[in-house]
Amino acid sequence: MSLAMGGTALAQGTINSVGDGFSAGVGANGELYNPGDGTGFRRNGDGYDPISPGTPRDSWGIAVVGGGGAYGDQAFFGSSNIVGTTSVFSGAGALVTTTTSLGLTVEQDYSFVSGGNILRILTSVTNTGGDLGEVLFQRNVDWDIAPNETDERVTGPYGAFGAVVDSSYLGFEDPDPNTPYGFSCFAGCDATGDLGGGIKISLGSLAGGATARFVYYYGLSDAGQSTEDLIAEGQAAGARYLIAGASQGGENSAFIGVGAVVPEPGVWAMMILGFFGLGSMLRRRQTAAA
Repeated sequence: MSLAMGGTALAQGTINSVGDGFSAGVGANGELYNPGDGTGFRRNGDGYDPISPGTPRDSWGIAVVGGGGAYGDQAFFGSSNIVGTTSVFSGAGALVTTTTSLGLTVEQDYSFVSGGNILRILTSVTNTGGDLGEVLFQRNVDWDIAPNETDERVTGPYGAFGAVVDSSYLGFEDPDPNTPYGFSCFAGCDATGDLGGGIKISLGSLAGGATARFVYYYGLSDAGQSTEDLIAEGQAAGARYLIAGASQGGENSAFIGVGAVVPEPGVWAMMILGFFGLGSMLRRRQTAAA
């Protein structure tokens, strides 16, 4: 998603889906929560927001294995090893670029997909320094899902994504990816309580100047939508690995997910034309050789 010209530079802000059915708050370092107006990820029809109640915690973190870590976690752990962040907001999108002291720059491009109840965060990590060993990235979110906002059921994982190295069913895991999850959902979980979700991925080794790209997804049930249908909608949108939370009665649900970067339709068209041209060239060479 590319931001429209005329976007506004702000420290934090709130974006709205087409039709204003859903809103998402973006914090000063790219967290999913705007403390200015109290928006996490909100269904505007009835105000359901599984992030804003209680301690409105969402975070992201990046680390070199065995080395330092950097993270943005404004509501709980604070921030660490962040040199500076710039954010540009348009009506339905936000582009947040964070420079860390690790020699890694994190770019997070927020946009709504599907019916607006799924948030897509296209994330790019660029190594601006020398060659690095294995790099980890993670996001953690605490859920307070109405109507009983301190008693969720968290299940998962749903699907598979080879880059995932661990996941969690707790909302308050340490934001530094070098710290192991204490409440792992990697081998499967079905837990109840005041919970959340987290997913940690490996970007592999990053050479100097290299960029790794991936997508995190947050899903919010539409009014009357089941958890199973929300998970299916998230998978259709591109999430390949999901951790889901729901109210005990199933009235509302949410998920955090991750997946690979999928080319836009126009890029697919160019790739298909390129493959077609390559095939034609090979056929001509084979005909000439015969």
